[in-house]
Amino acid sequence: MKHVRRMLFSLILISNMLLCGCWNYHDIEKYSLVLGFAIDRNEQENSYLLTAEVLDFEMSGKEAKPTSKLIESKGNSVFDAIRNMLKLTEKRLYWGHADTVIFSQDIAKEGIIPVLDLIFRDAEMREEMHVVISKEKTAKELLEQQTMISTLRSTEIDRILNSQGSLAKAPVVEAYELINELEGEGISAALPAMGIATNAGKKTVELMGTALFKSDKLIGFIDSEETKYFLFVINKVNRGLLIQNESPENQMNKITLEIFKTKTKTKPEYYDGKVVMDIDIKTEVAIAEMETSMDYIKDVNRSKLKKDAEASLKSSVKNIIKKIQDNYDTDIFGFGMLVSANMPSLWDSIGPDWDHLFKKLDVNVNVDISIRNSALVSKSIRKESIRKEN
Repeated sequence: MKHVRRMLFSLILISNMLLCGCWNYHDIEKYSLVLGFAIDRNEQENSYLLTAEVLDFEMSGKEAKPTSKLIESKGNSVFDAIRNMLKLTEKRLYWGHADTVIFSQDIAKEGIIPVLDLIFRDAEMREEMHVVISKEKTAKELLEQQTMISTLRSTEIDRILNSQGSLAKAPVVEAYELINELEGEGISAALPAMGIATNAGKKTVELMGTALFKSDKLIGFIDSEETKYFLFVINKVNRGLLIQNESPENQMNKITLEIFKTKTKTKPEYYDGKVVMDIDIKTEVAIAEMETSMDYIKDVNRSKLKKDAEASLKSSVKNIIKKIQDNYDTDIFGFGMLVSANMPSLWDSIGPDWDHLFKKLDVNVNVDISIRNSALVSKSIRKESIRKEN
C-alpha cells in the first residue's frame, strides 16, 4: 500500500511539473513510470541490452490493479538504449521513480563506472536507487521471475533489500553511496547479490550474499552467512540472529540468539613499523529459541553461553577478514579509509602500497555479548514433559 501511495504521489508530482505552463504542455497520459531496470551486455552485437519494468494498471471490476510490463531495447551505450525505447512505446518513460538497478556479472566484471555515470549525470534518475548484482547469467532474468507477494518485481526487490535491517544477510547500497566508495581511497565496494531460487514450487528472486569489487570491477562473491560477519565489521548490523551450538561435542542442539543492538568500533594503530586494526564489537542479544534441556537462567550456564557465543562470533569475524585478504585482496572493510582519516601523514606514505599491506594486515577482534533475560521459561520444551489427557 505504501508503494502504491508513492506511485500516486509521483504521478501527481509529474503532473505538476508537466502541466505548469502552456508553452511546454505535455499530457500526463503520455508518460509511464519505470519501477526498476536491468543492464546486460549483448555480446553478439557488442551493445547494451536494457530491460525496464514499467508500471501499468489493469482494470479489475471498478478498481485499477497495479501490474507491470517489461520493455527491452539495445544501444551502443545505456543512454542510447534508453532513447531507443521511444521506438517501442508511444509513452515516454519517466525514470525518476526507479528504485532498483540490476547489473549482470558481465557488465560488473567490465566495470560499472560508465553505467553509474549515467545515473550520476541524469537529473531524472534517483541517486538513492538500490544497486544489485545478478548471480544469474543475465540481469533481466531477475525481472522475469514471479514474485512471492507483489506483482511488481522491482518493488518486491526493493522491499527485500529494505528488510535487511532485520536479517543482516546482505549489504544495502544506494547509488550515491556506491559512487562515493568508488571515488574514495582505502575502501572497495560490496553490493547485494541476488539470484533465482525455488520457493513453494515456483521460481522467484532471492538474496544470495554479497558481490565483491576491486575498483569498479566484480571479482567474486561471498554467501549470506559470511556476509553477516562482514556487516559486523563495518558496523551495519542492526538486528539478526546468532546460532550457537550447545557445545563442540553436541552440534545438533542449537541456541538461537536474537540481536537487539550492536556497535562496532574499529581503530587503526601503528607500532613496531606496521598498522594493526583493533575491532571492538559490543552486542546485546536475547535467547529466542533453545534445542536443549540446559537451564540458562542459572548464572553459570548463562556465563558459559556468553563465553561460547563471544568466541564463535570472534572466530567468524576473523575468518571472513582472512578469507577476503587471502582470496580476494580487496579492502571491502574500509580499513585503509580509516587509516587515511585517522593518520593522514602515515597514509600519504603507505597508501600507494595499501593493496600489498592489506593482505598482511594484522587484525585484533574483541567481542562483548550481553544476554538479556529471555521470557519466563528457562528450559526448552521437551517431549517427555508433554502429557496427553486420556
